[in-house]
Amino acid sequence: MLTPSGSLGSNTARFGSAGPQPAAAARRRILLVDGNALVRMSAIDLCAAACAELEVLEATSLRDALALHAEHEDSVELVLLDLNLPDSKGFAALQMIKRRHPRSRVVVVSGAYDAAVSAEAYALGAEKYLHRGAEPGVLASILSDLTDPLARKPGRDAAAAAAARRSSPSTANALSPREIEILSLVLQGKTNQEIVAETCLKLGTIKNYISCLFVVFGVTSRSKLVSLFD
Repeated sequence: MLTPSGSLGSNTARFGSAGPQPAAAARRRILLVDGNALVRMSAIDLCAAACAELEVLEATSLRDALALHAEHEDSVELVLLDLNLPDSKGFAALQMIKRRHPRSRVVVVSGAYDAAVSAEAYALGAEKYLHRGAEPGVLASILSDLTDPLARKPGRDAAAAAAARRSSPSTANALSPREIEILSLVLQGKTNQEIVAETCLKLGTIKNYISCLFVVFGVTSRSKLVSLFD
């Protein structure tokens, strides 16, 4: 998904039309925090595909990230945060951002594919935990879901949400309403094509959501996911 190396100062990349933006338009922004230049370039391309109307702010360090977040406090929709920064290791950056900006929605990106690390990220307030080796579509689905105002409405699938909390309380709260909907349909035994017909989403999008569910619940197959709720 995201690949190595290089470094730059903080800067801004805008999506959408190449011309100047209308002064009156309210900007919506993603804060991308990663010390690796190629990783940032890859992530920016994915962000553009998932939510073209958003502006991306780039930070190469925790210090830069905190300064940019403070400067654009009201317009930062989401923080995409690498855990391994030049001036911060482990969960220190996540803790600092959540301490200074409690309402900030943070997606943690890590090279560690570990259920315990994922659970700790959620416990510290991460909105999502993403393994660096995940398919590009997984990040695209996460970004699309988290920046879609319609996806933030109260859960449609209370039974699936309750089952998720019983099965894995530490991760269930990380599910978006759309993910709960997809989980509910998977638990009903629906095939991907049936889920496509019911939700009017593309097949690739459905597969991406199911991949996200695998990551959240620490499983590698549909059958293992379903078995968690038996």
